[in-house]
Amino acid sequence: MPFRSPTVSPLTAAILGAALLSQLPLRADGTDRLKTYAKGIFAERAELPKKESLRDYTEARKHYETVLAADPDAFAVADKTAQIQLEDKDLAAASGTLRHYARNHRDHLPSQLHYAAFLKRQAPRDAVARKVAIETLEVADEHFPHTSAVFSRLINLYEDTGQSEKSLALFKAQFDVPEAGPYHWMSLAPIARTLLPEDSPELPERLDLIAGKTVETGIALPRAARTVSDYYRSTDRLDQAITTLEAHLASSSHSLDLRTRLGLLLLAAKRDKDAEAQLLESLAIDPDQALAHRALSKYYEQGGMPDKSLHHRAEALKITGGHPTEFLDLANRFLEDNQPHPARLLLEKARFEHPEDPAIAARLAIATLRDGNTSGAARLFRQAEALAKDSADPAAKAVLDADFQLEFAASLREAGDLPAAESRLREAVRSTPADQSIKAARALRELARLWIDQDKNHSPAASLLKRAESLDPGNPETEILLERAEKK
Repeated sequence: MPFRSPTVSPLTAAILGAALLSQLPLRADGTDRLKTYAKGIFAERAELPKKESLRDYTEARKHYETVLAADPDAFAVADKTAQIQLEDKDLAAASGTLRHYARNHRDHLPSQLHYAAFLKRQAPRDAVARKVAIETLEVADEHFPHTSAVFSRLINLYEDTGQSEKSLALFKAQFDVPEAGPYHWMSLAPIARTLLPEDSPELPERLDLIAGKTVETGIALPRAARTVSDYYRSTDRLDQAITTLEAHLASSSHSLDLRTRLGLLLLAAKRDKDAEAQLLESLAIDPDQALAHRALSKYYEQGGMPDKSLHHRAEALKITGGHPTEFLDLANRFLEDNQPHPARLLLEKARFEHPEDPAIAARLAIATLRDGNTSGAARLFRQAEALAKDSADPAAKAVLDADFQLEFAASLREAGDLPAAESRLREAVRSTPADQSIKAARALRELARLWIDQDKNHSPAASLLKRAESLDPGNPETEILLERAEKK
């Protein structure tokens, strides 16, 4: 089906139509043409009775055809007329309108391409339509020689109609173009791969020539440099791929994507220090280059630099976002390495992306507490608990485990809410699985510590510490607390 404009009000459509015609060459009857065109728009957009299933385009078509007859040089009007004729189920008329315009305006390339595309779209298997399309493009090739929009379409049609000799001859003629630009050369590579056999010695020769000409004429263009570099990389010429990107960056240092790409190629070539320098340079210019962060993370991890690796992995995740488990796994790595600040920053991004996830809220509360924000942590603990209890997912309740209760208790204790802290520690003791003896000992120890610091429950505290000692023998904290309890 032809392109249909988005639905707009009749008045807006008329104004837009008038604005379009105002850009066309006006004749003496220009005002009448505008009025007639506006009438066509109103007729085309007229409301349909509810029971009607098909729109009547007769009135609109009459107005557009009248405008075109008054100004046959207006391509926009010819195209609009053909559209409405096609909507009116008159394919022959639509084709005739476009054919007439194309044949009478040989120096207007868009109309030639449009008519050829129309024929291919409306009658893809019709031999006559393909013949006319070929003739149209052949004439266009005469008027606009070595134009990729023309010769690429014409080659495809030759191939579709079994005229391989013509397609190959037209393809080879494009290599004799004086002063051709990079886009001309880049358009030839996919054609070469289509026309020439994969095992043909001519194919790599042509592709090498295309690559060389592309570099020669357009090394400053990112697309040209990337295309050639990728070609060399795919043909196991890594050094040439690198050299191409280096030449491009020498003239276009702002090409951050290609600087990052150069860093990746340098890593593949085992030029690690050069690669690191390029990737860091990309991030110095734009810290949001996620690919550069990922590459550096992998490089530092392989090089035995886990802190740097974690930093860049976290930056990449903050830029691109990810699944909750990705955030949690990385945040836990930071917390295990006693780095609560980067863990908190990462989890704040995760909370923004996944505001209803209780596990993320819980870990953010823990990271915030360990990062020194006691009051903020207490609020986040309560939010995490509420999310877990309100969640429809049964697994969400697992977030409120002994670790959560221990950390929550610590935040409450630092905030001075000792009764609430004691309640949380009791819950931690109750909820610790029997097979997690170290964690159980910690819960017992923290509850005993709370009592001892308040100078109360000395005997129960000593009993808790003895149980902790049996679960985690030789723990120095248990021994110190037990001495304090027994002195009381």
